[in-house]
Amino acid sequence: MKSFLQRRDPWGHGVSLWLIAAIAFLLPLMCWSLRHIELENDVAGWLPKDDPQAKILDWYQNLFPSDDRLLLSWDDCSLTDPRIRAFITELEGVQHLDHREGGSPYISDVKQPADLLTRMLKEGVPVEEGIRRTMGLLLGKGPLCVRFTDTGRLRGDFMQKEVLRLAQEHLGPQATVIQRSLPLPVTDGLSIEDESAWKLHDALEEYVRSVPLYDVQISAPRMHIDVQKTEAFRAALNEAASPDAATDGIATKCVDDTFFVNGAMAAVSVGLNEAGMSDRNAALADIRAAAVSVGILPEQLHMGGRPVAGTALNQAVKHAGWNRNFPLFDLPRRSPILLSVIVTVVLSMIVLKSIRLTLLVQAVSMLCAMAAVSLVPATGGSMNMVLVVMPTLLVVLTTSAAIHLCNYWKNSGISDPDTSVHHAASVAWLPCLLASGTTAIGLGSLVVSSLVPVRDFGIYASIGCGISFFCALYVLPSLMLFWRRQPPKAASMDTRAWRWLGGRLANHGTLVSLACLTATIACGAGLQFFRTETKVIRYFPDESRVVQDYNFLEENLSGIVSVDTIVKFDKAAQTQIPFLDRARKVMEIQEALREHPEVSGTLSLASFLDLSAPDTSKMSRLDRMKARKKEAVIGDRIHELLEEGDRESSVSSMLALAKADGDLNVPGDALLNREGDELWRITCQSSIMSDYDYQTLTTELNEITRARLAMIGTSGTGHIVTGLIPIFLRTQQALLESLISSFGLAFFVIAIVMALLLRSVPAAIFAMAPNLTPVVVMFGLLAWGGVRIDIGTMITASVALGIAVDGTLHLMTWFQILIRQGVSRKEAVERSLEHCGPALWQTSAAIGIGMLALYPVELLLISRFGWIMSGMIFAALVGDVIFLPALLAGPLGMILERSNRPPESKSPESNDSATQVDEETNSSKKQLADGAAAASAIVQSPAGARTTRVAVDPKPAPHIGMLSSALRRSVTE
Repeated sequence: MKSFLQRRDPWGHGVSLWLIAAIAFLLPLMCWSLRHIELENDVAGWLPKDDPQAKILDWYQNLFPSDDRLLLSWDDCSLTDPRIRAFITELEGVQHLDHREGGSPYISDVKQPADLLTRMLKEGVPVEEGIRRTMGLLLGKGPLCVRFTDTGRLRGDFMQKEVLRLAQEHLGPQATVIQRSLPLPVTDGLSIEDESAWKLHDALEEYVRSVPLYDVQISAPRMHIDVQKTEAFRAALNEAASPDAATDGIATKCVDDTFFVNGAMAAVSVGLNEAGMSDRNAALADIRAAAVSVGILPEQLHMGGRPVAGTALNQAVKHAGWNRNFPLFDLPRRSPILLSVIVTVVLSMIVLKSIRLTLLVQAVSMLCAMAAVSLVPATGGSMNMVLVVMPTLLVVLTTSAAIHLCNYWKNSGISDPDTSVHHAASVAWLPCLLASGTTAIGLGSLVVSSLVPVRDFGIYASIGCGISFFCALYVLPSLMLFWRRQPPKAASMDTRAWRWLGGRLANHGTLVSLACLTATIACGAGLQFFRTETKVIRYFPDESRVVQDYNFLEENLSGIVSVDTIVKFDKAAQTQIPFLDRARKVMEIQEALREHPEVSGTLSLASFLDLSAPDTSKMSRLDRMKARKKEAVIGDRIHELLEEGDRESSVSSMLALAKADGDLNVPGDALLNREGDELWRITCQSSIMSDYDYQTLTTELNEITRARLAMIGTSGTGHIVTGLIPIFLRTQQALLESLISSFGLAFFVIAIVMALLLRSVPAAIFAMAPNLTPVVVMFGLLAWGGVRIDIGTMITASVALGIAVDGTLHLMTWFQILIRQGVSRKEAVERSLEHCGPALWQTSAAIGIGMLALYPVELLLISRFGWIMSGMIFAALVGDVIFLPALLAGPLGMILERSNRPPESKSPESNDSATQVDEETNSSKKQLADGAAAASAIVQSPAGARTTRVAVDPKPAPHIGMLSSALRRSVTE
């Protein structure tokens, strides 16, 4: 029967022509689809909609709708910095009648500390108390102010140098002396009719004038985070003294006081509208331009928030492909992905020893990657930090399969160009199908993940494996038929080293197996320290601009990420507890949460209310009634604003009245809230750069709130902790679950396939051991080294399993065929490794070193994927050429020998089998146009290698045609 590629249509055209024509037709469609690729890396959207934490977040966002916001500051930004107002005007424009003139079309609003203080002043909160409540949100403490005594001032510059020396000793070498002031507030731009603005101006002016004098200011990284070091430095300053000769050498104090000034640092919060969220690059460019226009240098500007991190992540992904910031000669940083491709091409050329084959192999590899990626926008998907590694992965997988096919073609021994291609395709079909199938199973197992990007990667990458098989087994031969070449003649190649290695492994199989098993267990012991990482900011190196900006903001101002506590009062509790008393309870919880070392600041509606309780002991009965009436009016007014949905007052963003039950697990459980519940939102800003465990943080905040609510002594209260931190925590848990479940499923399914192929469950268990080794070794070493497993690293486990099975199938197939030919187990190990070893080494080198070229990528997600994938490939190579041959010489080989060697009692059947093999061999001989020697003297050599005639005893090595027939018979059986 003719193969698929040998068939012709009624007009005499071959199938290969139609394949090439179809590809020429599809290429423009692929390019058009690739132009519409969109990047989406929102971690909050990774969880499926039915996940409990995703449901809570959706419930919370429906109650308290808010836009994505940026936290923005500059090096010397303070509470009374006049540039804040000018900067806001540049972004928001000027309100003229019913429309806004100027400003950025991407900005919805800008909030500054003065806005919060103005609202607090309206409610009777003093400006000093308002500044304290705003600390850790939009205000920071700034540098440490040091005031000298008269003696210290007399020492002049020497005392300043001494302070700097102590600062560098206690706070680190980066501590510096700076000159920064809290300027008096300006009146420029204040409207005469704006009574609230003038009231705040006067209060701020009084506050600035009340700041004590100082002589020197010290600034150091993490000064406000490493509180113990800072307090030790302040203690050392207070002990700084100078011997006074006039008092007979008695030391005189030189430092009078050290203190921080609340409001010495400030930030603004910028909200993006729909246009800004859809085009974040343009929005951030407008913000930077506005900063420059008011005198803020670009290097002094610092921005943080989800839009900033998401944009930086998308930019880093693009830079991995092409970064114009570096010259062409600096290819590792100009285009790491291009470098990976070039390395793979060069190594393929070395392996194949043919420019023609190299071009064809890389052409089909690129075609496979383009076809798979073009499916993403065509099916309504978007690229993300996980899918971005799929093209490189498919390129190396297709290159591997194509190299195997070229290997079969070069060593076919058939001089006719067309016949040799058809023969190579028919021989490569089954092993490549098994390899692609097992790899697709490994990748397809990722669909069980609850993380959306991981599931998408599993779907698209498994489809890509099918495309890879089609490109390698059908497209590549079609191109080879149109660009004809006669296979090279057999020459000599010395493979004695591989045969020697096989002999040593066969002689010491038990010892080698135990050594490999021991090393695997030792590495696997590190899995007890296994930790995951889903913080997007951790995908960037420490020296990147976005990480430096985040560090500046969190060290000087506020935590970037928030965790919200929703405090609930049901209808009965609202009746028993007056509104302001409820606000006081919320403030008590808020202050307790603020005390947590990982919380920089807190904010709720209670922050904007005057919660000072009047002294009713000295009031008359009438005055007490008036006070209660006044408090009731405040509650009624806020509820009216809430009902009206007044966005200007921002009440709806901090307080909500539930209009329906909130269900969590099943309809009607009302676990989130009951209808009519009053829901108070307390926002806690926390550090995303901290190493503090999110599970511990969430638990501790939960316990603090529970303890404070228990002190109320009234039923009908409750709380829920939600926000981005619980989402990050749930994503970490889902990441670990995905790693275990997807790899476990892949391992189980591939083990079943292996058991069917080997017709033995024990043999399948032994055969899967070398495939499990690279994953256990690499993840164990990563855990020992303290490397957190991110979402890109996670997918390498299932991928590596599929790649490792590829080499296992090739080696075990040859071993079984040789056993069937009557070769001893030891010799079968030697000759199998002699045949497959060079090919496994060369393909692993091409793939592994090509993946290693991704190491220079700035985005650590891609960089780690590259070098970890490279490590797993070489670990799989060790498993295939060391561990597996040792097992074949021992228990695994014994099982396969019993199932494959014909019993002595069935000699007639053995003769029939031998006759069939002889007929197949004679048929192959007829195809040898150059009268090559008998197939019994030919030993298959690896891709790009030359063959040597080897005298084989007692049985001849199988011809490549016999391999194809034996493989097909094995599957049939």
